[in-house]
Amino acid sequence: MSVAGMNIWIVNHYGVAPGTGGGTRHFDLAKQLVRQGASVTIFASAYGHQNWINHLEGSRNAVREVTYDGVRFVWLRTTAYKRNDWRRVKNMLDYTWRCYWEGRRRKESPDLIIGSLMHPAAAWIGSRLAAHHNAVFYFEERDLWPQTLIDFGKMSPNHPIVKALYWLESHLYRKASRIIVLFDKAADYVEKQSGLGSKVLVLPNGVDMERFALPLAELPSEVERQFEQWQGKFIAIYTGSHGISDGIHHLLEAAALSKGTDSNIQFVFVGDGPEKEALVKQAEQAGLTNVAFLPLVKKEAVPTLLARAHVGLIALRDASVYKWGMSFNKMYDYMASSLPTLLVGKIDDSVIAKERIGLVLQDPEELSEALSKLARQLKDREEMGRRARAYVEQEHDWERMSYKLSAAIAEDVGRNEKRVSKRNTAASYDV
Repeated sequence: MSVAGMNIWIVNHYGVAPGTGGGTRHFDLAKQLVRQGASVTIFASAYGHQNWINHLEGSRNAVREVTYDGVRFVWLRTTAYKRNDWRRVKNMLDYTWRCYWEGRRRKESPDLIIGSLMHPAAAWIGSRLAAHHNAVFYFEERDLWPQTLIDFGKMSPNHPIVKALYWLESHLYRKASRIIVLFDKAADYVEKQSGLGSKVLVLPNGVDMERFALPLAELPSEVERQFEQWQGKFIAIYTGSHGISDGIHHLLEAAALSKGTDSNIQFVFVGDGPEKEALVKQAEQAGLTNVAFLPLVKKEAVPTLLARAHVGLIALRDASVYKWGMSFNKMYDYMASSLPTLLVGKIDDSVIAKERIGLVLQDPEELSEALSKLARQLKDREEMGRRARAYVEQEHDWERMSYKLSAAIAEDVGRNEKRVSKRNTAASYDV
């Protein structure tokens, strides 16, 4: 059995469409499911979380439908915000009730609904809509809420909100036919929390390898001009969110050290987020002339951007949540671009070290030293890059990974159709 002819809904507040910046996980996955014959709809906030794009700009409507490469997006009007303040809370509430009522009013019947947890309400809405439509429900736990809040020191384990979130997590585990996680050890977390580890489907982030095939998309002219000024420099690049959890301050510390020891290294930060303004100010106050912040670029231009770099950077805050694993979009983009990945953070087990596709470093001092060495070691960089590309093609190509998901969907939807049919038959006998 395949997913051909099935109707699949994905409830993701922060869903990203092509032609914009940010993580396109669900679009890339949905595109592959559409190629297998499924119909896929993504319910997303019209106001972008990282790219600040409003897909309802100039419209008075509360809902807009747009189809990209066969994938239908339902854009829902939400409050605009730039920081983690009351406006963002209002944005979440807007999405929650609009998504619920939009999903209820639709006459089409989904076979499967995936509720993706970037915040708990979206996943809960997915479960409610699945119950309403007699559809299979998958709970996608992309962040281990509320464990992440505890490990980052934002809340105590005894805080009432944390207790409520643990209850909701447990509730969603029970309601779901499958629990999708992104980290290799997250199945152990689910088992520890609920005893339902057998429901887990590990589906990490991945790469649409078609984006990395020639010819590559063009960069914005202002970004291209910046790289022209850095010709001859050794480019260490960071792409993605500029948030509290991203540990970018470690990279700025390394830049400060490199400024005094190796003037040929240029640190480039590409993206946006609630902490970007503060990070730019920090770099300016420290006089880091070897640091540049560039705007978010559309996903299609990321391969072109990374082709200008020599190594990719990742930094982790000190938090025990990473013991369950990690699955950063930027890391797989670096791999697909044949770039070595340099990660700063205290992590015991990493694919970077295991597959020898980069270096895991404990602190900014080690990063600064490693950059100086790699800048002179072209052969080592090329070997790491080749291994990285081979690994990501084999393990994280969305085309390959989509079949793992579609096999599970076909099995669960088939089982659900039999159950619903039996229930309807029994009801007809009672009439």
